[in-house]
Amino acid sequence: MERFIADLVTDLDSGKLDRRQFCETIMLAAAVYAAGEAGANAAPAQGLKAIGINHISYACPDYRKARDFYAGVFGMENAPTMDTGKEARLMFGPGPGAGGTFFLPRNGTTAAKAKAVVDHICYTIPNWDEAKVRAALAANGLTPTGRNGSLHVYDPFDYDIQIGNSVEENAFRR
Repeated sequence: MERFIADLVTDLDSGKLDRRQFCETIMLAAAVYAAGEAGANAAPAQGLKAIGINHISYACPDYRKARDFYAGVFGMENAPTMDTGKEARLMFGPGPGAGGTFFLPRNGTTAAKAKAVVDHICYTIPNWDEAKVRAALAANGLTPTGRNGSLHVYDPFDYDIQIGNSVEENAFRR
C-alpha cells in the first residue's frame, strides 16, 4: 500500500493525475484497505463481485482507424509494445495497478452466437465544462447530440459513444 500511495503522489506531482483523480483513487484504495484482505477478495453470497471494468474489447473492420479515433478524441494512450498489427491497447483512467482500464480495438468480428450487443459505452470526462467538451468534439469533426452533461457521438464505424460528466451520469443519482 505504501508503494501504491507513493506512486500516486508521484503521478500527482508530475501532472499525470489531477487532484480529483488522486482523491478518487485514494478513496477507492482506502475502502478496499478498510475491508481487509478477506473482505476485498471475498465473493458475495451469490456469484462474484465486480469492482471495475478491466477492458473493453472492440471488434471492427480496421483497428488502426478505431485506435486513432479513440486516442485522438479521448486522449487514450496507445501502448506501442502491445500494438500487434491486428489490435492495440489504449489505456485510460488511473495507471496500471491502480484500477485503470484499457480499450482494445481489434480486427475481426464477435461471436456469431451472440443474441445481444452492447448498445453504447459511456466515458466519464473529468472537470466537465460543457463548452470545452463541445468544442473538443467539434475540433474532431464530431457533432454531439444529447443533453447538457450527457452527449453522444459516433465513432468511425457508427458505434454510439456517450460522453458524460460525473454528476449527470452517476449510477447513484435519482
